[in-house]
Amino acid sequence: ASRLSYFLWASMPDEELFTLAREGRLHNEEELRRQVARMLQDPKAAGLGRQFATQWLGITQLGETTKPDQERFPEFDETLALSMREEAISFFNTIIAEDRSVLEFIQANFTFANERLAALYGIDGVEGEALQRVQLADNRRGGVLGMAAVLTSTSHPLRTSPVLRGKWVLEQLLGDRVPPPPPDAGTLPEDDAHPEGLSLREQMEVHRKNPDCAGCHARMDPIGFGLENFDPIGRWRAEQGGQEVDASGTLPSGENFNGPVELKDILLARKDEFTRNLTRKMLGYALGRSLTKYDECVVDDAQFALQEGGYKPSAMIQQIVLSHPYRHRYSGGAREVSILEIVSE
Repeated sequence: ASRLSYFLWASMPDEELFTLAREGRLHNEEELRRQVARMLQDPKAAGLGRQFATQWLGITQLGETTKPDQERFPEFDETLALSMREEAISFFNTIIAEDRSVLEFIQANFTFANERLAALYGIDGVEGEALQRVQLADNRRGGVLGMAAVLTSTSHPLRTSPVLRGKWVLEQLLGDRVPPPPPDAGTLPEDDAHPEGLSLREQMEVHRKNPDCAGCHARMDPIGFGLENFDPIGRWRAEQGGQEVDASGTLPSGENFNGPVELKDILLARKDEFTRNLTRKMLGYALGRSLTKYDECVVDDAQFALQEGGYKPSAMIQQIVLSHPYRHRYSGGAREVSILEIVSE
């Protein structure tokens, strides 16, 4: 009962779960399925978004240790940062509550915004401080890649970071591992001014000539360039430093794209990688520990259930709850780790 409630609600069990536990009925698979369905429809399931989603998306420190330069971006303050985080939480919780396809995390036709966030996004007709569901007129903004919380968290204080954004997509969405840079990798400028006439993109091309850096940057940089139309606080821009934004990229696979819409099309084509990564992160969060090779069969089953269930999250979550590792205590000697570390793995 406790494992279920802290997984799905981030809170203690209610009286119904306590009663079922006392009666030993939570060992029954049909009862477990019924309880998962009930709990996901309960308002307390918002705790899953507040805990899991913010850690998965890497936005827990937004507005605290992660924030843009105050002089360069005076629009950004603690209130706006809170709205950015709440947009992501509300969006995640809607996908869960309405049992929508998890592929909408990559592309969706709606989001949540209040008056200030809507102004940042260029959306008209939104008034007041409360977040409200809004339809998106185009597909440049839809999904987590267009959310200011993610875009600001993957930027430097004075400029965007194609490296950080590309790394975020690879690790948080696709589950790829990007090794840390070598000690002699050098650094890029803190600002995106153009010293000696070189744009940030041109400076990065020079940086990639270092053979120790080229491999990882060839994977990360093109993805990050695809998001360059979004400035360091997530606003859309067509120009930067008097030059037209170049949001084109070529992946190591040879795939060419231009801008976030075409980038998201490529990510949707790699939906198996995305759904496996999401399944692994959800399983690690549910178990409260790092995964081992013995958990891969559970990942396989949960991902298959997700795919067969039309990518609805309830299918994946039910399979996780019904799995052997979830229903039994673990004594494999895995090191103790924080929930934040588990979700970021």
